[in-house]
Amino acid sequence: MAHHDFPGSEEAFRLAQEGKIHEALACYDKALISYPKNDFILNNKAIALISLGRYEESLACSQKVIAINSYNADVWINKGIALEKLGRLPEAVDALEQAVAISPYNAYARALLGIVYQNLEQYDKAEAQNRKLQEIVFPREYAGFFFAVATFLLGLLLGGLLSVEGKPLPVTLGSEGIIILFFGIICILYVRALRLQIETRRDVVSVGSQEKGIWGNGGTSEAVVLGFLVFVFFIGTVSGIGIWQYFR
Repeated sequence: MAHHDFPGSEEAFRLAQEGKIHEALACYDKALISYPKNDFILNNKAIALISLGRYEESLACSQKVIAINSYNADVWINKGIALEKLGRLPEAVDALEQAVAISPYNAYARALLGIVYQNLEQYDKAEAQNRKLQEIVFPREYAGFFFAVATFLLGLLLGGLLSVEGKPLPVTLGSEGIIILFFGIICILYVRALRLQIETRRDVVSVGSQEKGIWGNGGTSEAVVLGFLVFVFFIGTVSGIGIWQYFR
């Protein structure tokens, strides 16, 4: 049986997504009878308990998960939330710092940690978390636009070079090679930005690790992205040739 697959898992996930938390919790409790040490089920139960305001029970549930698997950032986030709701802020900081140590790009963990620091009046630490959060969130919001524009401009430049007549061949080939090299670098950076984006979406709210990122499976998403950049580069090149010919 897969780690995230247990009898009633799809029903529990659907109920949680629909906001039927009591019903989802009943599914988790039923599954735990057969799989009492399944950290995925326990983790989802902890989240359900948080949603119901049963913070002491959620904290106890998170502790059980940590005893089984302490390398899951989501578990420490759940623990941090429960502790924060119980007013145990220093302990909440410890839990959320552990989450950040495990998953440095987890935007949700950093946002919560910044809030707890703020409540503790540790404003310098809160500001530091907010700056790191902005660095993480930036690629998700703007990477596509900037990388597409950069790719299009490189295409324009390549198109112009292709249209120049009478230029020595070594110079032309060298210039075109440099442009293509930069295009390759842009492709690599964009794929890395998308991976970072997917990482930041892996937070405690999207419980069902069954849920895929907006880009789907990693291999497919990267192929789509690279295809998109090649298309934009091609359009830029064709446009560059057309513009050069028009002004000539």
